[in-house]
Amino acid sequence: MKNYRLYITVIASLFVACAHVADAQEWRLVDADQIVDPTYLILTIPLDEPDAMEQVSADIAADFGVPLSAEWPLQSIVVLCLIYDASNVQDVDAMIADMEADGRIRTAQRMQTFGVSEASYADPLFPTQWSLARMNVARAHDYSTGLGVKVGVVDSAIDKSHADLAGQLVDYLDFVKVTKADTAEAHGTAVAGIIAADGTNAIGMVGVAPRASLVGLRACWQDPGQAGQCSSFSIARALNFAILNDIDVINLSLGGPQDALIEELVLTAIEAGSVVVAASGETDVVAFPASVRGVISSGIGPSGRIPAPMIDVISTAPENRHRFVSGSSISAAHVSGVVALLLASAPDLTPAEVSAALQAAVSIDGDVAMLDACGALIAIGEQAGGCVQ
Repeated sequence: MKNYRLYITVIASLFVACAHVADAQEWRLVDADQIVDPTYLILTIPLDEPDAMEQVSADIAADFGVPLSAEWPLQSIVVLCLIYDASNVQDVDAMIADMEADGRIRTAQRMQTFGVSEASYADPLFPTQWSLARMNVARAHDYSTGLGVKVGVVDSAIDKSHADLAGQLVDYLDFVKVTKADTAEAHGTAVAGIIAADGTNAIGMVGVAPRASLVGLRACWQDPGQAGQCSSFSIARALNFAILNDIDVINLSLGGPQDALIEELVLTAIEAGSVVVAASGETDVVAFPASVRGVISSGIGPSGRIPAPMIDVISTAPENRHRFVSGSSISAAHVSGVVALLLASAPDLTPAEVSAALQAAVSIDGDVAMLDACGALIAIGEQAGGCVQ
């Protein structure tokens, strides 16, 4: 007990001494953002001999040929922190090794930089995108953004001139009109924005997979203010194109009656390696084609569906606008975006492996189940150590 008390007394005395040193000395300081280059070295020397510190720091500068740039006592660990400029040194690592072997020096290292744990998107609508936060998407972007993955959007016409979509749309086919119609429709534009709105333009919003490539496959038509319609013929032609052109992800934010032709094409797409995501509908009965074996069904409802945001989600709208949208179509778009993140990270995943990863990444918060994009990356073996809420 006596030794313990003596130890506490000595440490306390050192802190008092250090505090007096900090008060008495005019320390050399510069703006931290001016000494961020890794050629700046951080050294520490003991604070237990205050009268010798100035001479020691000067001797180190002279002995190693590096000027002193900044200094400040770190009383909490009883050291003086010294910053030296080694920008003129040819072999900085060798110098650090020599410094570490020097008895006067406690530690030596390069200056390092760190980033704050906050998404850095400058898009003005990003703070309103609650769905990305709910699915842990921004953190997932540290590991994958969908680069190199093609997502086919079988839907109504996407606004090709929208600032958030123009650079994302690598191809556009119209399977409704014989002569391609230069039009933009609300539903397809909203689905496309959720999947892959540009996250680099500081405009509008950010997609779940902001570096994925969109292929617009117009198979539905939509009058302003009205729900879209599609036909067996137009959807079949769009799916046929997607299969023949090796589209990685096929988003079907649509539903209708059982259709033998569409089912055959969907199964063929899955067999060929495409991941097919479809809206499950708004009832307890899973809609077609989400009900087809091997299709990833998305929406809020009974087990078996991949849950993703579908109520009051902001997205892109024709005429370079944005609007709030709802429905299992929107849920499917979120899931397609996460699938693009997975395939960009692991291109050889099979549709079954993707489905298993999504199922494994569904987390429960209270009574609400939700897909976690980071969890999906971890499920496929991505070393996403910082992927936590």
